[in-house]
Amino acid sequence: MKMESESKLDLNNLKVDQFGYVYKDIEQQARILEMYFNMPKFNFMPPFQGQVNYRGTETEIILKIGFSRAFKIQIELIQLIEGECIYKEFLDQGKEGLQHISCSVENVEAQIDHLKKLGYEVVHSGIVFGDRMFAYFDTEKILGIVLEIQGTLKKSKK
Repeated sequence: MKMESESKLDLNNLKVDQFGYVYKDIEQQARILEMYFNMPKFNFMPPFQGQVNYRGTETEIILKIGFSRAFKIQIELIQLIEGECIYKEFLDQGKEGLQHISCSVENVEAQIDHLKKLGYEVVHSGIVFGDRMFAYFDTEKILGIVLEIQGTLKKSKK
């Protein structure tokens, strides 16, 4: 029998290090945030193109992403260019703005497995930059927002 503490999402052990926002035009939104909220200038990456698993299906997406900092935390702006993914789902619901909070963890695979065992569904996941794994969990009903867990994959010892 599971102890009650083992079945709960323990947010005390997670440190939020990123707010993720989804907009139709992130360059326009970056100008607004820089002008009206005195945020540091956003840095935009070249378009990201890659494979993700979205609701159990492998799919290819293309994103435009920009980063800045506020509240001593990373601010990520995401613009969907193409593909089926959690960002399209958010936009298709008529939403723009804060879409997820992200926590970086030491052992990303173990944390993802732990959350899955607690019953939280991974709705969007993948690997970027060769060794950075991320997973978005369906936590909107209980947190009001999507929870992302990310971290560097552990290198296997030979």
